[in-house]
Amino acid sequence: MKRLSPGQRWVIGLGAFALVCLVVGIIAIAVGAGWGILLVVVGLLHLGLTGLAGALVWTSTPAIAPRPVKRPTPRPGETHRVFSYGTLQQPLVQESLFGDHVPTTPDSLPGWRLDWVTITDPDVIRTSGSDRHPILRRGSAGDVVEGVALTLGYEWQLRAVDGYEVADYQRVRVTLASGWTAWVYVAADEA
Repeated sequence: MKRLSPGQRWVIGLGAFALVCLVVGIIAIAVGAGWGILLVVVGLLHLGLTGLAGALVWTSTPAIAPRPVKRPTPRPGETHRVFSYGTLQQPLVQESLFGDHVPTTPDSLPGWRLDWVTITDPDVIRTSGSDRHPILRRGSAGDVVEGVALTLGYEWQLRAVDGYEVADYQRVRVTLASGWTAWVYVAADEA
């Protein structure tokens, strides 16, 4: 359930106040108190204005999503780089895994070549939008795979990628063309 915005909560409070004025006014009229009619009129006017203002506020103020998880600031030296040559570059995959986009830098990986694997995990297929994913296999010295280096500031992000990659992949350390050391997911039988 989405939380209500402050404007929406204010409209509910004003509506509740108008209803209380109406109910108390009607009871006061029933017991013969002269001021009851005044309270009913105030309640009706207030209810009408609340309804009019409420319609404007309610439609113009979106509901607030759940509060974002507060994550600690990354500490120097704890940054992980992951070389992506496939679906980890997709914005929707990053949002699904990390809750947001992560910094990426174009890079390449020499000595490896691309192949394809058919994925059967329905969660991975739903996240990436495809059952065919690229996979790395050892190549010749002239082979180069283009991609990006993802900069992950938290250990949990690396674990999230581990959970996303299926058993066909194995995480290994490599040196990229830029000289950076990074994790990369290669064919499990090549690791």
